[in-house]
Amino acid sequence: MKKLFSIALTLIAFTLFAAEDASLQPVTNPKPILQDLQQKMSSLKSVALDFTQERHLKLFTDPLKSEGVMLIGRPDLIRWETTAPFQSILLGDQKSVAQFENNDGTWTKLKLGFPQMLKRVMEQMALMNQGKLDALTGDFTISVATNRSLAVLTLVPKDENVRGMLAALEVRMPSDFSATREVVMREPGGDFTRIIFTRERRNVTFPTGTFDQIKPLDVAAIRAAVTDAP
Repeated sequence: MKKLFSIALTLIAFTLFAAEDASLQPVTNPKPILQDLQQKMSSLKSVALDFTQERHLKLFTDPLKSEGVMLIGRPDLIRWETTAPFQSILLGDQKSVAQFENNDGTWTKLKLGFPQMLKRVMEQMALMNQGKLDALTGDFTISVATNRSLAVLTLVPKDENVRGMLAALEVRMPSDFSATREVVMREPGGDFTRIIFTRERRNVTFPTGTFDQIKPLDVAAIRAAVTDAP
């Protein structure tokens, strides 16, 4: 019974999601909307979000799920941490990136095989969350579709080699750009990753060590400090 109820809720959610998408209308000239978004996001000093990630693969009936936090501090600090079902931390700034994995309670810093590519991805994630879309137009063709409640920014890579791995990136926000609801990364073969953001907190003060690439502060201490922030 519980399984049937869960399936029913999932079908309802996907039906609502599809209906919301069906009412979207492409914007002929997205420049004013992008400028509005950039202006609203430019005042942000920091952002903390919880996320649930769903990896949808054709080979599996159910998506592969994980959850964690994304933390962004000006001007270029970002921390992407998965807290379940495994633990890993990805940190980036203008100069470098670092990755850690937790094995039986012990954090190990990994040797990255493609640091420049990873650094570029981290930079783009930070730019998108800060609304700095002008800086992304060199790498992406950006279009916008809206309805009464939703705005969807679609970024298509200009580089053919990149499109071989990432067909498009969709950023879903309320029509007033008050928060980032979701990011959908679509792959050429039809697989996609959906990241659903919750509990967005803006202009918070992160404790020392949050973005430390040698010994990053534990996420529990960060959450406690952010929760207590005004």
